[in-house]
Amino acid sequence: MNTILRIREPHDWWNTVALGVVALIAALLMSWFTACSSVSPGAAKTNKAAMPPNASPAVTKTESVPTSLSNAGEYGENVYDYAKANDWKNADVKLLALRDAVKTARTEVKNQGAAVDRLDANVAILNRAVAAKDRPATMREANQVTVNVADMTAAYELSVPVEVTKLDYYGRELEVWAQAQDAYKLRATAREMRHTWDSLRPAIETHSAAEAKKFDALVARTESAKTPADYERVATPVLNEVDNLEKLFH
Repeated sequence: MNTILRIREPHDWWNTVALGVVALIAALLMSWFTACSSVSPGAAKTNKAAMPPNASPAVTKTESVPTSLSNAGEYGENVYDYAKANDWKNADVKLLALRDAVKTARTEVKNQGAAVDRLDANVAILNRAVAAKDRPATMREANQVTVNVADMTAAYELSVPVEVTKLDYYGRELEVWAQAQDAYKLRATAREMRHTWDSLRPAIETHSAAEAKKFDALVARTESAKTPADYERVATPVLNEVDNLEKLFH
C-alpha cells in the first residue's frame, strides 16, 4: 500500500505543476487579448489610413472657390465664344486674363498642384492655338480649360452643382466634334452627358420637375442623334437649357 502511494505521489505533483502552468498561460493570453481589444476602432482605422509624411490634407467643402479659379473658368468660356465668332482680338484679351488667373490660382488653390500643372499645360496649348487663329483647336482647348477648372472646383463648397458646369461643357463638345465630323467623339460625349445628367436629375427634380423633364428630353435626343448635323442641331438647345438649370440654384 505504502509502495503504491510513493509511486503515485510524483504523478500528483507533476499534475499540480502542469495545471499551474496551464493556468498561468491562460492568464497571460487573456491579458494579451484584453490589451488588443482595448485599442479603439478609430485608432486602428487611423493607423490603416495613415497619410504619407508628405501628404497634405484635402480641401474641405466649407471653403469657397478661390476667385482666380472661378475667373479661369469664365475666361476659358469667353475665349471659346470669341473663337467661335472669329473675334480674335477679344479672344486675345480674354486669353491674357486667363493666363493671369491661372498664375494667381497657383498660389490660391491648395492641395491640387497636379491639377494646376495640367491647367497650365492646357493654357499653353490654347495660347498657341489662339496665336495661330486656329478656330477648331482654340474652341477645343478653351472648352478643356472649363472642364479642368470644373473638376478642381468640386473640392469646394458650390452653390451650383459641378454637374451643371459639366453639362455646359458637353454642350460645347457637341459643337466642337460635330464641326470636326468626329462620330466617335460625339457618341462618347452623348454617353458622358447621360451619365452626368442621371447623377444631377434628382437635384433638378426637387427644384423643378418641368425643367428636369425638358432636359431629360434633350439628353434622349442627343443619344438618338445619327449624324454630326443631328448633334450640332441639339447642341444649342442643350446650352440654352443649361443656363435655365443654373438659374434654379440662384
